[in-house]
Amino acid sequence: MPRRWPRPDLDGLLEKQYGLVRRDQVLGGMPDSLTKGALRWRLERGVWQTVLPAVYATHGGPLSREQRAFASLLYAGESAQLTGPTALQLHVVHSAPADDLVHVLIPDRRRLSPARFAAVSRTHRLDPRATTIGRMAVVSPARAVADTVRMVPGLDQNAARTLVVESLQRRLTTLDALQDELRDGPKRGSLLLRAALTEVEQGLRGSPLTRLRELCASNPALPEIRWQPALLGPDGEALPTPDGWIADTAIALEVIAPDQDPSPEAWTRRLRRQQAFTEYGVLVLTFTANELRIDPAAVLATIVRAYLDRARAGVRHAVRVAP
Repeated sequence: MPRRWPRPDLDGLLEKQYGLVRRDQVLGGMPDSLTKGALRWRLERGVWQTVLPAVYATHGGPLSREQRAFASLLYAGESAQLTGPTALQLHVVHSAPADDLVHVLIPDRRRLSPARFAAVSRTHRLDPRATTIGRMAVVSPARAVADTVRMVPGLDQNAARTLVVESLQRRLTTLDALQDELRDGPKRGSLLLRAALTEVEQGLRGSPLTRLRELCASNPALPEIRWQPALLGPDGEALPTPDGWIADTAIALEVIAPDQDPSPEAWTRRLRRQQAFTEYGVLVLTFTANELRIDPAAVLATIVRAYLDRARAGVRHAVRVAP
């Protein structure tokens, strides 16, 4: 009976890495590592191709968007993070501009030149809120928006404003997080971002959420309310971001704006948001823009009554605001 060999380690690595491999990986200490001659043979005959310095694709055709992104991370090495339009696309931001480059951040202690489609930027401020999407390190939506506005040439104020508005409307980030990026990020290229944030902030002053904030601030019975915070469950799982959050009694405040998506799919998403909160003992109070405009006193009374009732009951919960 012929001997059955185990699945080669290299094949498993390629499966995890979108069919891409770095030179030190393929010539490394794996049981099925290639020799330099075997690697050169594959490259010379077009079985494999060099896509970035010391980064190879195990096919001869064009790269997908994900392969370009992963290849850039392989090239950039340890601690690298994807940012810019590629990061926005991975966060499914529909207004992300087209860009031939894949922008990658690396620690400022390292030296690495840009190569082909990999645009490498050194930074002393890697994103602590970066996440993993498709086994790739991706900056947070706020950082991706800010870096896109700073990095992509030819972006105008309308495009910058559209990016900011979409990221806020879809609750991918908050205005405070974007303002933090403006304050803490590089000044170069930040003028357009500042103008977009200013314009959006001015437009929000008359918004239903602003009315709710002012309404709650007018009543001394209510404690401090966190607005659009990132929340975590007891297991560390990210929860939906509410418009308002009363922490000690686990009350989430939600506003349905008149221009929100009225489709059945959107209503399903809102229902799932509420179910996610309910599983953790959170009370969700939802108000429409019309309620806030026509009868703000009733809205405030509902919030105050719910808060006092739950405070007297001593509600216990394990939801916390993300650091």
